[in-house]
Amino acid sequence: MSIKMRRIYLSSATKNRRGEDRVRIVISTIGLLIICTSGAVAAFNDIGVGARPLGMGGAFVALADDGNAPNYNPAGLGYIDAVHLSLTTAQRFRGLINYNHLSGIVPLRSVGSLGASIGILSEDSEVYKEQTLTISYGKAFLEKFALGLNLKSFSNRFDEGNGSVSAHLENNPQFFSQTSATDFSFDLGLLATPVTGLTLGLSAENLFPADVSVSAAEEDFVPQNIRLGLAYRLDTIAATTKQEALREVLKSGLGVFEVAFRDGVRHSRIGAELWLNRTIGVRAGYSLRSDVNHATGIAFGGSVKLPIAALQLQLDYAFHIVTGALADNTTQRFSLNLMFE
Repeated sequence: MSIKMRRIYLSSATKNRRGEDRVRIVISTIGLLIICTSGAVAAFNDIGVGARPLGMGGAFVALADDGNAPNYNPAGLGYIDAVHLSLTTAQRFRGLINYNHLSGIVPLRSVGSLGASIGILSEDSEVYKEQTLTISYGKAFLEKFALGLNLKSFSNRFDEGNGSVSAHLENNPQFFSQTSATDFSFDLGLLATPVTGLTLGLSAENLFPADVSVSAAEEDFVPQNIRLGLAYRLDTIAATTKQEALREVLKSGLGVFEVAFRDGVRHSRIGAELWLNRTIGVRAGYSLRSDVNHATGIAFGGSVKLPIAALQLQLDYAFHIVTGALADNTTQRFSLNLMFE
């Protein structure tokens, strides 16, 4: 279903509810209308996965070195040599939109690494839900290059048991030819390390046009997304630093930059990460969306590592402030990452 038809449906849906149910659908409708008109979370939009990447402004295509890798650049799996399990939960627009994501990566030695993930987005009244299933593969070549592939399934649905949806099915069949849709696409990724400390990343997402419209009258394709970026590890600078304390911090520091193009809109992102010691890490990032809905974002984040025998547990947190067209919108994101060495 197109954004225009979603707006028509959601606007009229509020007229068919009574009592407490009507209040809930009105609140959710307002939230979804804000999302649709701003383009912030249209169908299967890129809201980012993982508190660690978000803490760096979302610039992760040239890094992609943990359980979040498949969502930013599947080529990153080629350099992952330990089992990773990652869980992320996020709320947007004061809880109107909920997003949960689970991913796992298993290295297969010389064969490469295999990953799988599922992401589910829903709104407060549970009228509408999106689900993305991904199978990922990545392999490194000559230690300087890595290639990756994602196979993706997109599905969305409207709740047929909801009074507003069933009313539209009966009285306004032009809104729905069906109440759910599923389609498929794929991503390709590349990582290259031309010099020590510098990594270049490229990811082309949703290369096959996946139509997730539930209307026979209109098509609604998941937008293609192209990411270009670089990551620079500061340990090469640390060797030239005389102060021992600063040298130790710089050894674990890095800077990232990324430019993405999605549906004709340019997104610029920049971020940094420093580990103060083996346990505590801090991050900061900035993002800029350049279109008619101009918006900027400022992000801060941190991590705590808790090694337990052969298991390394990492808790990530990010706080994201959006200004401009989405002024006063804040997002808190929590991630749990497990790495089995």
